[in-house]
Amino acid sequence: MTSIDFSTFKMGWRPNQFFAAPAGFVSLAKPMAVVPAYSVPVDALAAAFRAVALVSKRTSIVNEDTTRRQIDIVQRSALFKFPDTITVQFVRQGEAQSSLAIYSRATFGVGDLGVNKKRVLAWLSKLRAKLDID
Repeated sequence: MTSIDFSTFKMGWRPNQFFAAPAGFVSLAKPMAVVPAYSVPVDALAAAFRAVALVSKRTSIVNEDTTRRQIDIVQRSALFKFPDTITVQFVRQGEAQSSLAIYSRATFGVGDLGVNKKRVLAWLSKLRAKLDID
């Protein structure tokens, strides 16, 4: 699996995808949601996010690019086991702050009944709770 370069990344026309990133994140794609800055170092954010994502059913990390601080996760649907791919890049924002960009998309088909958006927003909510951010 090839990593995404978020700086040159463009979203396709299909509605079965969702992209969220921190304010000011450099990308050709326009984020559909803004990811906050978290008051933790980037490595702590990455560890917390992994814990949140990997608790989800049928989910596994399939690729890791340590140079870009980026991981690719696949989550399969319950019934037909269709794969959705989620790419996450962890972004340092100073010594004690960090954030992430996340792009979730279906591999097959056009529609997804909002699954990718729901997944991203749910994982961000669980991450916020895990980091105990008010």
